[in-house]
Amino acid sequence: MELESLTINPLQNLKYSLFLRRRFWPIFLATFLGAFNDNLLRSGLVVLIAYSAGKGIALPARPEILVTICSALLVMPLMLFSSTAGTLADKFEKSLLVKIAKLAELGIMACAYYGFAHHNILLLMCLLFVSGTHTTFYSPIKFSILPDHLHHKELLAGNGFMAGGSYLAVLCGLISGGLLVESQNNAIGVAALTIAAGGLLASLFILPSRIAHPQTKINFNIWKGSKEIIGYACRDKTILHSILGLSWFLLVGSVFMSQFANYAQGVVHADNEVYILFLTVFSVGIAAGSLLTDTLLKGEISLRLTPLAVFGVSLFTYGMVAATPQPMHLELLDVGAFLAVPQHWLILGCMTMVAMCGGIYMVPLYATLQSHTPAEYRSRVMAASNLSDSVFMTAAALLSALLLSLGFGIIDLFMLVATLNLPVIYYARKVT
Repeated sequence: MELESLTINPLQNLKYSLFLRRRFWPIFLATFLGAFNDNLLRSGLVVLIAYSAGKGIALPARPEILVTICSALLVMPLMLFSSTAGTLADKFEKSLLVKIAKLAELGIMACAYYGFAHHNILLLMCLLFVSGTHTTFYSPIKFSILPDHLHHKELLAGNGFMAGGSYLAVLCGLISGGLLVESQNNAIGVAALTIAAGGLLASLFILPSRIAHPQTKINFNIWKGSKEIIGYACRDKTILHSILGLSWFLLVGSVFMSQFANYAQGVVHADNEVYILFLTVFSVGIAAGSLLTDTLLKGEISLRLTPLAVFGVSLFTYGMVAATPQPMHLELLDVGAFLAVPQHWLILGCMTMVAMCGGIYMVPLYATLQSHTPAEYRSRVMAASNLSDSVFMTAAALLSALLLSLGFGIIDLFMLVATLNLPVIYYARKVT
């Protein structure tokens, strides 16, 4: 399929003009709303479980056990269904698959509406797994469709918007879920349905794309299918190194975001508002770094900034740790009291720079995967990347839990991640 023709106009050289193009804005909006809904459901369910006693909700197990299971329910589908998802996206027309996925999302959120209305925890946990499965099948499409509709020079900007928008959607979904689940008249269920309907509407405007590889055979054997997509990714060093590089940052990012609550409460001695502030700063930082990448590289798909970005992640993590004061107060600080301490602004500054370096690190790797992979295998390569991400993030969660149980502190964990990140500088130089 030909790209939508571009007429010369004053906005042509501005990356933000992509939002005026049907080649981009429908897939961006569908992706943003989908990520928002996933995290709205997860956050709402976790809060419902955590405060079940006060609401008189009977639980099948202890709240901390159920919350841990909830985290696993979103990651498990990536391990189980990535190979099938990638194969389907290469075999069939992608815009049609997006419409089907968004229709399925509407059905999932209709069930979630009922689950939240009746405080049905088991149903909502099942839906969390189904939602993770939906995301697994959608994810290879959203990245592999971009090169079908964007010019080569637009890929960095497009990926920057997609990556930055996804992190902001996750943040907005997490915050909204926690707030709306406490509201009257099942506000969270209404919001989930409305967002899903908006995603379906956006999907109707996505331009059709060329079918990448219609002869592809779908292998429903999870083990064999996973071996196939991993085997293909391993044939090309650039593809393999890009996948592993992306997975490493998602490991680092998952450690930060999963431990911010403990860092806020146990180290800084601050309340839940400060935890939300940390999540906001980190998510906005990644979005800012993602958007800045296209400007720094002037639209060129290059990994020359990758080693510097890796170094920045470690450097500013050390700075954040060094800036963290020993708390001298007994009560938990709210946001106002936290911001009244000058040293805390240094923490936020370092946190922002860690995230910005992460955005600058990620976006060229995504663009490299898309541009370097032959079109007929692109979705399967993105699926292999998702599979690798899930393995790295699961390893991060297990290792963090193990180290914390052995007496490591949150500061020790951040220092360990920053130190283990340093050898990746050498690895990143080899990739470039």
